[in-house]
Amino acid sequence: MTEHLQLIAKQLTHLQRMREYLAYSLDRCKDIFPVENWQALSFEQHEKLAAFRVRFSEFQEHMGKTMRAVATEEEVETERFGAVLAFMEKLGILESAERWKVIREIRNALNHEYEEDAEQLKQFFSEMFKAVPELFVIHQKLEAFCSEVYKVK
Repeated sequence: MTEHLQLIAKQLTHLQRMREYLAYSLDRCKDIFPVENWQALSFEQHEKLAAFRVRFSEFQEHMGKTMRAVATEEEVETERFGAVLAFMEKLGILESAERWKVIREIRNALNHEYEEDAEQLKQFFSEMFKAVPELFVIHQKLEAFCSEVYKVK
C-alpha cells in the first residue's frame, strides 16, 4: 500500500470515530431542539449545542479533506475544491455538490459569525440537524468507494 493510500486509510479511521462522536452529540441535543427561548437554556444545554456544532464542523471538514485525498489519488485537479466536489458527484459519493456547499455555508455561518438572533440560530441548528444523516450517507459512500477501489477500510 502506498504512503498516500495509508493516509486515506488513516483519515477513514479518524472519520469513523468522528462520526460516532457526532451521532452521540446529536442524540444529546434531541431533548433541547427546537429551542424556543435561547436565553432560557442552561449552561449544560449550551454546552451540548456547542459540542454538536464543533463535532459537525470537524466531521464535515475532515470529510472534505478525505475527498480531496481521494481526488489526488485519482489524479483529479484539486486546487479548486469545486473540482473535487464535481468529481465526488461524478463518482456518486455526493448527490449534489451544491448541497455540500450549502451545508458548508451553514457550518461557516455558525462558526464565524456571532449570531444573537434566535430565529437565525434556530434555522442554522435545524439545518445542521437535518444535514447529519446526509453527511453519514456521504461518509458511507466514501468508505465504500475506498474499500472497493483501494482495498482500505
